[in-house]
Amino acid sequence: MFDIVFELTTPLTDCGPGREFIHAITGEIRHDDLGVTVGRVNAFLIRVGRVADAGEDLGEIMDGESSELGEYHSAFFKPYECEYKDSIRRQFVDICPMDLLILDRAEIQPAFQKRGIGLLAVSKTIDAFGESCGLVVMKPFPLQFRNYRDPAWSPPEGVVDPGAAFRAARQKLRKYWGRAGFKRVNGTDYWALCPAQKRPSLKRIEEGLDL
Repeated sequence: MFDIVFELTTPLTDCGPGREFIHAITGEIRHDDLGVTVGRVNAFLIRVGRVADAGEDLGEIMDGESSELGEYHSAFFKPYECEYKDSIRRQFVDICPMDLLILDRAEIQPAFQKRGIGLLAVSKTIDAFGESCGLVVMKPFPLQFRNYRDPAWSPPEGVVDPGAAFRAARQKLRKYWGRAGFKRVNGTDYWALCPAQKRPSLKRIEEGLDL
């Protein structure tokens, strides 16, 4: 039996500017019978509503945490505002709460891959932390191709054409996350879902996996 155990980290005192509005989440995926950790899910919960109430600059807060979070702000929010872009609201019409859940990474140990465990763990992460969120977002990327444009990067064993292999792996990954209800954000490499919309159950996700 597989379980996911969450840890949420946020400072109480002496935190940097805006840190009180960003919660780092780690989900450890465990196999109870074997007593081993089989993978992890990393995410960020951005308390957009709290930022708005405090009169703070959301873009500055997210960019101050990391350039990657700053890019998420640029993709989804109006400049200098805590408001989703009009184009985002047109595509995801059921956005109601303001908060944002960013799924940063899902990694599964090789021996436990191709079982849909990562997909199911992410769905549970949304169940646990997505209730106050207008959107749950991610940027699907095959981790085996991380830094593949770096001249020092070495391709996985058996890969002859890294560019073609990367495109195929990315397409497969996008199809994979589509099983959980994610859709590509128009004109971007980001994918998102609105928790207010109906999502597939864990059973339906499992039934739809091409493993």
